[in-house]
Amino acid sequence: MPLTTVVEHRRRVEQLAAALRSSTGPVRLRKRTSNLFRPRQDAERTLLDGTALDHVIAIDRAARTAEVEGMTTYANLVDATLPLGLAPAVVPELKSITVGGATTGLGIESSAFRFGLVHETVDEFDVLVADGRVLCCSPTEHAELFCGFPNSYGSLGYATRLTVRLIPVAPFVRLRHERFADAARYFAAIAAECADPTCDYLDGVFFGAGDFVLTRAQLVERLPVDAVVSDYTWMQQYWHSLRRRADDYLTIGDYLWRWDTDWFWCSRNVGAHLAPVRLLAGPRLLSSVTYQKIMRAGQRYPLKALQHLRPRAESVIQDVDIPLARAASFLAQLHARVGITPVWVCPFRVTTGRYPLYRLRTDTPYVNFGFWDTVRSQEPDGHYNAIVEQLVAQHAGKKSLYSRSTFDEQAFWAMYDRHAYEALKREYDPTGRFPGLYEKTVGRG
Repeated sequence: MPLTTVVEHRRRVEQLAAALRSSTGPVRLRKRTSNLFRPRQDAERTLLDGTALDHVIAIDRAARTAEVEGMTTYANLVDATLPLGLAPAVVPELKSITVGGATTGLGIESSAFRFGLVHETVDEFDVLVADGRVLCCSPTEHAELFCGFPNSYGSLGYATRLTVRLIPVAPFVRLRHERFADAARYFAAIAAECADPTCDYLDGVFFGAGDFVLTRAQLVERLPVDAVVSDYTWMQQYWHSLRRRADDYLTIGDYLWRWDTDWFWCSRNVGAHLAPVRLLAGPRLLSSVTYQKIMRAGQRYPLKALQHLRPRAESVIQDVDIPLARAASFLAQLHARVGITPVWVCPFRVTTGRYPLYRLRTDTPYVNFGFWDTVRSQEPDGHYNAIVEQLVAQHAGKKSLYSRSTFDEQAFWAMYDRHAYEALKREYDPTGRFPGLYEKTVGRG
């Protein structure tokens, strides 16, 4: 997609702002893609169409920044930056994730142990607030909204433009997969990398008791003469390679999207891990976007007969952030009480504690655990998701709000700073035109 112009961008923003000003009552933003995995009710809200705000505006090679519209996907942004030898400092793992979405929600990937979460790599952004104004927010301008926007999930306004930090990248990435049988040694290796990085990207996978893989990835300008570049965009599955080979090479583009082809390992939930299905689907259809469409269609149009034949199961789709010192304990208890495998392991650092709605400590690295599956259950629906929340609280962590939550209001606001949120809501949405944070993330608003 070619770059847009500032004039065209401002025209699109004014159209969206005018639609907001001319409407009355509650509103919601219409999007092309969504990475939310929680049930939502069809509330009586006016839909504002923000889908046109999906362009890259400008790339400043000297300053190493990109200016983009809020609905720009990371796939489009990466397509614009890689030819210049640059990439966003943190590129979330799925092509459908938007820059605005990863900022108002939370975004992470394997460079986060160096740069922090996505919102910590955004220098400024414009927000369309409830009265139709578009406010430029930075650490020095509308600073309270700049700091309060991450983890607000569109409950304070919508990002229309963002300035994202870029880093220089090389054409290729060398991956080294190290296997561990012991959790203590595994997390000690992660701690050592976080304290003194020797690689450019770091993540791992827990496959089950005594089966851990840590992947250290290094940017390289040239390949060794005997190196072969792997391709996990069609018949081969990246996650299987982690335990089959110690070393690997990918292009930088394929590395950034290594998890998208199989939505980590969730392709198996729709049969796309099978060779005949992959052969017929081809690389274009093997993507997280396809799997999300299939799963959402299944939720919207369930096959009633199959529901009676299949064992009861509870969907547990969660990302949680745990201080590194407590990571081994959390993972052991998660495995014992919930039992989902594999589990993604992605360490990250926190660069500043200034974000009140997702406040984390700055004196310790964290580990993001991602687990996305169903658990067979005879318990009331929500039982296992509640266990996850209990374990997160016991281990002084935080849970991402893109997926199902079972918190009551008291427990929710004990974790997400009610005082700070209500002050922002009074200032930027006093009449409640946007759903409230608890209403939207727990109450299905």
